Amino acid sequence: MRIGIVGLHYGHIGGILASALSAPNAELVGVVEADKSLCTRYLGERSIPHYASIDELLADAHPELVIEGLRHDEKTELVEKCAAAGAHVLLDKPLCRTLEDWTRMRDAVRTHGIQLSMWFTSRSYPPFIALRQIIESGELGELVSLISTHPHKLRRETATPWYFDDEIYTGTFHDLAGHGVDQIRWLTGAEFKGVHAQWTCKRFTDAPQLIDHAQASFSLDDGSLATLTADWLTPQASPSFGDTRFIIMGTHGSAHLRAYAQDQLYIVSEAKGAYEAQLPADSGSVFVQELIEAIESGQTPFINTRDVFATSYAGLKAQESAKLGGQFIALDDMEL
Repeated sequence: MRIGIVGLHYGHIGGILASALSAPNAELVGVVEADKSLCTRYLGERSIPHYASIDELLADAHPELVIEGLRHDEKTELVEKCAAAGAHVLLDKPLCRTLEDWTRMRDAVRTHGIQLSMWFTSRSYPPFIALRQIIESGELGELVSLISTHPHKLRRETATPWYFDDEIYTGTFHDLAGHGVDQIRWLTGAEFKGVHAQWTCKRFTDAPQLIDHAQASFSLDDGSLATLTADWLTPQASPSFGDTRFIIMGTHGSAHLRAYAQDQLYIVSEAKGAYEAQLPADSGSVFVQELIEAIESGQTPFINTRDVFATSYAGLKAQESAKLGGQFIALDDMEL
């Protein structure tokens, strides 16, 4: 499959690109990135044509799949242009900046029928793979309560400057808790029905401020409840950028997961007692290969269009609730 690259200047583009480069069914046909140092950093001496704009890439290189590493406010135009050209898209999280952008993307994808996937790395990460396998086995029974935390490091002096610009940055919860919101849907198989959220600024209080802690509680259509936190409060002394925790309570057992700073999954169940689960291998390296295979065979991708839009919609609505002081917001069907 012919793959184009738009932007090398943000997010997890390094991981996405590494997965694409290792895919035997992928051919990189063009890149749009003005910063030559980033091209050298990520592409080395590879002979890949460079283009000045998305329009030129689509017109001349004819990519079938486009991957991106763009600012949050740049993504909507990319999706609209790729959709009109019939090119599928693999995005880094988050999907977009605002609910208005979400609607524009939804309309473009629905009109042109492309696949939109997202680099939700935790689905391919060992503790989460093991957790899903245990849940699917029925060992924990019916899931009742899910709690997920997403702390991150940040120093104003070295941070990406536009994190402090709400005309560019989507917001702390939508950005940082995206993996957790996706995990809730993935692990329960349920859809979000409502949310109320709060946020605060306790650390980055000087102008321009940055919301540094957000917390949201969701109700799901299977009757389970989920609480997620996202923050920029991880101490600089921490050995990792983030230190995710996930606690799940079911009718027959519980799971306590830790990821990134230390990978561990502790299970207590009626069937097997207390034990530390064995973790499988990471599967992120084959993400792009398997996405291409799904698209070419007409199958539903591992992370599909509905997954992407549902996760983003829930995160953006949580931020809307926080802006309203914690008002409960019902989440309507997205009509994809």
